[in-house]
Amino acid sequence: MSGRSKSTATLSLPNGKWTPHDRRRTGATLMTKLGVLPEVAERCLNHTEENRVKRIYQRHSYEGEMRDAWRLLGERLELLTGDAENVVTLMPRATSAA
Repeated sequence: MSGRSKSTATLSLPNGKWTPHDRRRTGATLMTKLGVLPEVAERCLNHTEENRVKRIYQRHSYEGEMRDAWRLLGERLELLTGDAENVVTLMPRATSAA
């Protein structure tokens, strides 16, 4: 837990809450949408290769690629959250009483 944020409500949502799994899935999805190879996104999630032969013979660390993936994700999140002018608050749809 060393170095982690003590602020647990940083990604809270109205009427719901994000779990760590939701954050990991969303981050990996955004990375691949930004062109990051799935193998690199998996390494960013600290997943290990399931295929034993690949795990033994393919020993590249992907350190540089992971650094680039995290940078891309950070830039996208900054774009989405950094400028209040590009954020639109959606109002819930009014339900009609039948």
